[in-house]
Amino acid sequence: MQWAKVKNVLIVILLAVNLFLLGNLSVKLWQDRERAEELETSLRTLAGGYGLALDEAFRLPENRVLPALSIDRSRADEEAVAAAILGQEMERTEQEDGTVVFESERGAVEWRADGSVSGRFAIDADPPQDEADAARLARSLFAKWGFAAEDETLAGDGMTVTLTGTVAGLPVFNRAVSLRFEENGEAVLSGLWSFGTPYTTVRGGDVSCSAADALLEFAAGQPEADVILSMTAGYRMQTDSSRRLQLTPTWKIETNSGGYLVDCDKKTVVDQEN
Repeated sequence: MQWAKVKNVLIVILLAVNLFLLGNLSVKLWQDRERAEELETSLRTLAGGYGLALDEAFRLPENRVLPALSIDRSRADEEAVAAAILGQEMERTEQEDGTVVFESERGAVEWRADGSVSGRFAIDADPPQDEADAARLARSLFAKWGFAAEDETLAGDGMTVTLTGTVAGLPVFNRAVSLRFEENGEAVLSGLWSFGTPYTTVRGGDVSCSAADALLEFAAGQPEADVILSMTAGYRMQTDSSRRLQLTPTWKIETNSGGYLVDCDKKTVVDQEN
């Protein structure tokens, strides 16, 4: 009998503690939502002072902490792609700045130290007849040549098809490769690409990506835009002073006049995507 009373008391205490914790959690969630709404309202007012409006559907994303990543240039993968495009009988020429040019009877492909690639060459396929045909052919050729990406996406624009994909689960906004098909049976390759797995370094460290700070810095820069549509956290690919490839934490701000890239750490607009 005594033990039954003790159990009842313990149950009541546990129930009270759970209700207390649930109440605290509910209050915290409500306070966080209120602060987020107040912050967004303030941002709309401040952006309006710079002549910018936030779209009605715009929602300020959560702040992120992203690691700065490094990625090694893979000359072996670059050469494998060139060989798949031009054939094994191609000739290889390396320049002092690290640019490598591959040539054969089919055409030429050039890889540069910053990861950019360009080329013009003949393909063993009939020219596509429409945009859908171009997308199907480009998907097949990209896979055959060795351009692979996690969460890859193909976007068509007439006879030009662009391949993009994520790295470490996040978009790399300027990492894309395009293939344009021409009526004479040739194709033109261009873009910025990388191979291999990115990694962190002791010097790299984590970078805080504050959405509000980036948005205000962007608005203060007086961009050629009227409406901000959305913001997305990710990376941009670049080379450092030692010509090593880096993935730098970056915000992409979509506006009615195009996309802009804002460096998370420096909070400066570094590029515009048209």
